[in-house]
Amino acid sequence: MWLLKRPMRAVFDPRRGVVRFPALFPAIDATSAMARELKTLVAGRTRNDQPAHKRIDARRARITSAVRLGDWSLAVEIRGANHEYAVRHALNLINELFLALHESYPEYLVAHFGMSTE
Repeated sequence: MWLLKRPMRAVFDPRRGVVRFPALFPAIDATSAMARELKTLVAGRTRNDQPAHKRIDARRARITSAVRLGDWSLAVEIRGANHEYAVRHALNLINELFLALHESYPEYLVAHFGMSTE
């Protein structure tokens, strides 16, 4: 219960060193503009032109996103002993993803998360 009025799910696989946020955004068409924008935002995190506090060092963590069965998910592969780094950056990214949806797709947040129309 962090950004929403409902629980958010995170799954840690210690064997693979991966934290997944399954169905972070439900009911998303993989070919939609919204899915493309979310994917672009995630992919952009590793670019050198990102501010240091937002940039994800690929030597420490690798972040990917995917749409499966209509649900958009995020996964963080933790490299080495960088668990705190990877989780902190993933949570910051999730916060920014919600902000991006709030700006560009508020109707989606109203419909799927019960957020206020204000």
